[in-house]
Formats: sequence, C-alpha cells, structure tokens
Amino acid sequence: MIGCVLICSLAIGIISVLGVDSISKEDAETIMQLQASTSTESIDRLFSTVELAMSACYDYAFSRFHSISEFQNDPDRLIDYNDSVGQLIKNVMSNTEASICGYIRYNPDLNLSSDGVFWVKDSNSNNIKEHELTDIEKYKKEDSEHVAWYYEPLKAGKPVWIDPYVNKNLDNVYMISYIIPFYDESGTAVGVIGMDIDMRRIISMINEIELYETGYAFLCDSKGNIVYHKQFPDGISVDELKNDKMVTVVDNHFDEEDVGDVITILNYEGERRKLCAKKLSNGMNIVITVPEKEINEKRNIVVIQDLIAVVIALLVASLLTLQFTNIIVKPIKHLTEVSKKISAGDLDVEIECKTKDEIGVLAARYNDTVKMLKKYIDKINKQAYTDAATGVGNKAAYQDAVQRIDKMSCHNNGDYAVFVMDINYLKMYNDKYGHEFGDMLISDASSIIKRIFGKYSIFRIGGDEFAVLINSPEDGICEKLIKEFKAEQELFNRNARHYELGVRIAIGYAVNSADDNDYVSVFKRADKQMYIDKQEIKKTARAVGYVDNR
Repeated sequence: MIGCVLICSLAIGIISVLGVDSISKEDAETIMQLQASTSTESIDRLFSTVELAMSACYDYAFSRFHSISEFQNDPDRLIDYNDSVGQLIKNVMSNTEASICGYIRYNPDLNLSSDGVFWVKDSNSNNIKEHELTDIEKYKKEDSEHVAWYYEPLKAGKPVWIDPYVNKNLDNVYMISYIIPFYDESGTAVGVIGMDIDMRRIISMINEIELYETGYAFLCDSKGNIVYHKQFPDGISVDELKNDKMVTVVDNHFDEEDVGDVITILNYEGERRKLCAKKLSNGMNIVITVPEKEINEKRNIVVIQDLIAVVIALLVASLLTLQFTNIIVKPIKHLTEVSKKISAGDLDVEIECKTKDEIGVLAARYNDTVKMLKKYIDKINKQAYTDAATGVGNKAAYQDAVQRIDKMSCHNNGDYAVFVMDINYLKMYNDKYGHEFGDMLISDASSIIKRIFGKYSIFRIGGDEFAVLINSPEDGICEKLIKEFKAEQELFNRNARHYELGVRIAIGYAVNSADDNDYVSVFKRADKQMYIDKQEIKKTARAVGYVDNR
C-alpha cells in the first residue's frame, strides 16, 4: 500500500509540474506573439499614412494631367503643373512623420523641358527645400543606390515599397521609399511620384520594443536579409548568416504561410533564444527574440515550489499510510483527479479536504501552489493587457478585441461602433515643456475619455491615440457621446489654465454595416472622421499663431 501511495503521489507531482511547464510555455509564446502583432500595427500605421498621402498626391497629379504632347508643346503649362503638384507634395511632407524626400520625376525619354520636382526636408530644422534633381540617365538601371526608386516601380507597373537602401544622391541617407508609377492613357510611362522615409525613425521604433529583461526586436527586408539589428547595425544578409553558421534552428514549427509562430534557435554564442516574426504591410518582417533562460526563470520558481510540495506530500503520505490506510486512499484519488485538471490548465479547482491531519496539510499546500500559479499567470496577463500610464487597455488588449470581432462569421448593421481619438499638440507640449508635461497631458486626456466612455471598452493604441469599442450601440448614442465628449473637454479647459492651447482631442466614429468585410474597413472610416476633426482643431491653432504639423 505504501508503494501505491508513493507512486500515486509521485505521479501527481509529475503531472502538476508538466502542467505548470505547459501553461508557462504557452503564456510566453502568447506574449511574444501579442508584442509582435502590436509592434507591427504601430509601424504599419506609419506606412499606411505614407501610402494614403502619396495616393492623394497621385490622384491630384493625374487629374491635372492631360497629355504628354501638351507638356512637350507648352513648357509654361509644364511649369504650372510642377508648381501645383510640387506644392501639394511639399504640404504632404510637412504633415507626414519621418518623411525626408518627396518628388515627381518624368521619364527622361520624353525630352520634356523639366525633369520634375524634388523636395528634401532638413533633419534638424524640418525646413523643406527644393533640391537638385538626380540625372537618371547617368546611372545604369541596376544601380540600386542611385536609381532603384525610379526603375523598380516602372518595372512592377504598380505602387511599390523599395527595401531599405543607402541613397548615394543624398549623402548616404539610409531610407525606405514608397513610389507610384505614372502612365498616360496609352500606357506610356510619364514618370513616378513618391516619398522617402528616414529609416532612423523606423529603427527607433524597433529599439523601443522590449520584452522580459533583455528581449529585443530586429528588422528584416522582404528577402529575409537583416537590415537592422543591435549586434549588426549595418545589417547582414541571409547568405552570410548561413555561410558563417551564426544561427542554428533547434526546433522549427514555423509555417511560412502563417508568420507569427515561435521557434527556438541556437546563436553563434551557444545561447538558446526564442524568435517570433511578424510581416509588415510593405513585405518586411519584425522579429522579436528573447533568451530562453529568461522565460524559464519565472517558470522554474513555480516548478521548484511545486516539487517541494510534492516531496512534502510524499513524506506525509508515507507516514499516514501506516496508520490510516483506508482514510488516505480516498483523498489521494481526489488529489489525482484535481492534479489532472491542473495539468490541463484548469486553475479554478480546489482540493476539498477539511481535516487537520497530514492529508489536510497536503491539500492546503496544493491549493496554495495553484493559487500562487494562478496569481502569477493573472499578473502576466494584466501586464500584457493593461496600459501602465493610463490604466486603460493597451495595444495587446485592443488587438485581441479586434481579433474576436473579425472571428465572428458575420455582422449585422450596427453590431458595433468604433471611436478613434488623437491628442493634439502633444509634440508641442513635449518640445516646449518636456516629456513629463506630455505624460501629464496624456493622463488628463485619458481621464476625460474615461469620464465619458468609462462603461465601454477603452484602449490606448499609440502614444497619443485611443480607441473605444461599443457593442450594439443604441440609436443616437454615438452622436450623444461625441457631444458630451466635446463639452467635457471645454469644461476641463476652463479650469486647466496650465495648458495654453487646452487639452484638444480629435475624435471620429463609425458604425459597422453588413457590407463591411472586416474590422479594418470600419476603423478606417472612423479614422477618416477623426482626421477631419483634427483639421478643424488645427484651424484654431493657426488662429493663435501655432501650427501643428503632425
């Protein structure tokens, strides 16, 4: 009987340890995947802004274009065209984060009197000045460092993102470009219109990604080459990694069609690391990497405590079996059943044993272990889903909510509403009074949002951006909330004199319809309405002599 009890107790301990190990591993992978998704969303918003801006420039340029022959026969008409399109590109650049160049370039084979317009933004003053045009015919088509921005879009015949490259025409600036080819009605190439983004901005966003103690992120281009890594600032190609045997894949359940799985590698220093990759909208990939030992450290603490409880259980069970064999058999069976539930991830179970003998102590220890494990997992989940600065849901919680919406098989009209909000003047306050003042602005803005939308799902989805989701909104409730929200801002601003331009939060909303294919289409409509409101707020800022160029 003692042997049976020992075997059962040992089995309980092993099952419990395996359950802890399995749950902790899944939690760690989920956290990495959520971080990769939220980071990808943040950078994709920057790319989306550039794409929308250049699409607007292209639409305007195409609407004013009549024919190539008109430009060839009337140089003055081409000058007027350059002035109007060039001015629009300049204005768009001033309102586009991280932009450094904007241009429209004509096909040199057309022999026009002008080759186009080329604007360059000064990185220190943000002043935008016209720059000397690159002589396209001076370089071969294969010269990616000088003319990839011209030939690749024409070759593709559609808008393209050019992988990061060093532009030799602008003092070796590291950049990434979004370019739209321009054709007339006969299909003859007129030229290209595009914008260049400073890679330093994207790199800074990559450097802000941190996980566990030393986890970080790096960036790969569409071909898999590393374009930025803390250990390889100048990048490194896939062939170099393979030839130098710098990385060995230990276990790989990675599915190329479903980027986001977590794999284990062994780097050139012999360190085991976890990797999770997520594809950006322009074809590049964010890769998050964490040392496996950091993930295991917290898990090991719980495992050790569980092992100690198992050892104690073995000793107690052995002593009690000699005297109370019949009494012990039933509680041990119960312990086995509960431990199996724990190993399956059910942490809401509790061992029911009210006796004050050794079996009661054993049950209490298991209950304490389960409570401690549940507390540890709850703490991790809270950190993963709550924005520390404002107390509302963070980008991970928002992404999770969006995924739940998209997983629904279908939606009826008015199933949910999306509100998008953006804090104005944050950059101005940060630049003028410091980031602590900016943090205070974010806190005050979030308080205003919570006072009006407190009973709904609020998320902070960016530095100065918030979103609210409302399930099955009542008729007229959205307009009522907008009105109350504006009134609440005005009430706050009458009492908060330390904000010279007040706390101004642009807002827009949209309610889904049965025609919406996914959540993104509803969000874009809300974002567009927010942008219109933001422009109205900017008009007020211009009236008092401040221009917000964000």
